[in-house]
Amino acid sequence: MKKIVIFGLGMIADVAYHHIVRDSAYEVCAFTCDREWLAAAADSNVGRLGLPVLDFDEIERFHPPDQYAMFVAIGYHDLNGLRAEKCRAARRKGYELVSYVSPRADCGSWVRVGENCLILDGVGIQPGVTIGDNVSLWNNSLIGHHSEIGSHCWIAAGTTFGGKARLGERCFVGLGATIGGDLAIGAESFIGAGALVTKDAAARSVFVQRDTDLFRLDSQAFLRITKLATIGGSSR
Repeated sequence: MKKIVIFGLGMIADVAYHHIVRDSAYEVCAFTCDREWLAAAADSNVGRLGLPVLDFDEIERFHPPDQYAMFVAIGYHDLNGLRAEKCRAARRKGYELVSYVSPRADCGSWVRVGENCLILDGVGIQPGVTIGDNVSLWNNSLIGHHSEIGSHCWIAAGTTFGGKARLGERCFVGLGATIGGDLAIGAESFIGAGALVTKDAAARSVFVQRDTDLFRLDSQAFLRITKLATIGGSSR
């Protein structure tokens, strides 16, 4: 089994670790982070997992790249730019960047996935799809046939892409968004939760769906009224 080091201390590293260990995808031997974050390691998500947390500047002394690979597990800060930079830094040190594809994802041998990808349970990837490097695809997303997902993207849970959709590099796609088929969205675009995109969009486009209006009653008043209405409707 390939031995790896996970870059990151936060919740994303915690999620990646538990999925990798659950499926015995790799042997996780340590975590690493930038030096300024080491003091926070004991109180972090990964600080409670019993593995060493090491200075990234010196990581090759303890886990050399000819014996260990790496997975960069941090969020979508700066439209995934920070994660992209840490991937480049790991490669400069000579590390292979591995990907995790859940065995519970619905995808066949046709899928082409780049390095440092995180593809979680329930993701559906249809034939003809290409996934770039450093893409995070969260639970129950659907990538339609012959679509292209550019490198360094973050696609939140429940997102749907139609067939032949093309997403540029360093995009963020929020929870439950829908991207129509046969269209292209430019790099560094932000698509908020629940948004619907059905036409081509230029680079750095922003789509934000309005929140549902707040109801005028609080929850207790609302429940009293709806309970009375239900009882009245069912008993008479």
